[in-house]
Amino acid sequence: MKRREFLAATAATGLGLGMQAAGARAPIAGGQMVSAHRMKLGSFEVTTLLDGYIDVPPTVLVGDPGLIRQLLAAGGWPAGPMRLPVNTFLVNTGEKLVLLDAGGARMLGPTAGRLPQALAAAGIDPGQIDEVYITHMHGDHLHGTVTPEGARMFPNAVVRVAKPDVDFWGSAENKAKAPENQRPRFVAAERALAAYGDRLRTFTLGDELTAGIRSVHAAGHTPGHSCYMVQSGEARLLALGDAMHVAPVQFPRPEITVAFDSDQDGARAVRARLFDMAARENILVAAVHVAFPGIGRLRKTGEGYAFDPIPWQLF
Repeated sequence: MKRREFLAATAATGLGLGMQAAGARAPIAGGQMVSAHRMKLGSFEVTTLLDGYIDVPPTVLVGDPGLIRQLLAAGGWPAGPMRLPVNTFLVNTGEKLVLLDAGGARMLGPTAGRLPQALAAAGIDPGQIDEVYITHMHGDHLHGTVTPEGARMFPNAVVRVAKPDVDFWGSAENKAKAPENQRPRFVAAERALAAYGDRLRTFTLGDELTAGIRSVHAAGHTPGHSCYMVQSGEARLLALGDAMHVAPVQFPRPEITVAFDSDQDGARAVRARLFDMAARENILVAAVHVAFPGIGRLRKTGEGYAFDPIPWQLF
């Protein structure tokens, strides 16, 4: 068939150069797709699951206000509320499925609580998760362990939390002594303890919790804040929890803290120690409040560090 005859024939059947469909319209989607990112760590598999985000004012940062404004502007962050992602990390060791933190559920409002959809997108049923390791008992890390109705979100899982955090946040006496506007911060612990009962178990900071995952002592943000070191062979990943919050500020100037840190000096010292270790030993870090998927490497630069996100790639 000559080229002229071919073009005429395909145009007649609606196939001619795809021009028939070029004017088709689709509605604006109006939202982001459910986010799940998967990577290899030695023989382990790590999946970042985006629970959503929270907006917090820049005034929660504790440091020189002028410097903070300068750092936020240099990072391209607009003036006004800081939009912090809420990432969770699912580790498949080959023997267990372990979730590191569980997001904030709808207790934080409509912008969080997407972990169940993210799990579904990753092909995981909540009943498959064996253990949930919580960095600390603040709502944006713990509320996601419990359904809106108060049941266990992960019906077959054991939830592990460092003992000092359970002792503090699970204490009715501490709640009664807290200022009235701070008492809602105890609700996440109350709901998790009620839902899981003896399936919520404590550990000592620094313990190995399962083969390949151990607690890293990081008290400061809360009395029992724990980071987690995940290791398979020579590959290592350090889950930072709330050892840091605001990337354009606390990576370059790790001495800046947040108002949520119960021990400002302790939180500052923990961040300095962990950042130095991660950069010096070339350990991947996984951050709850860094742009999805929240995993990368740190490089020492001047007074602070630069964060290099991992490349997106298939494996």
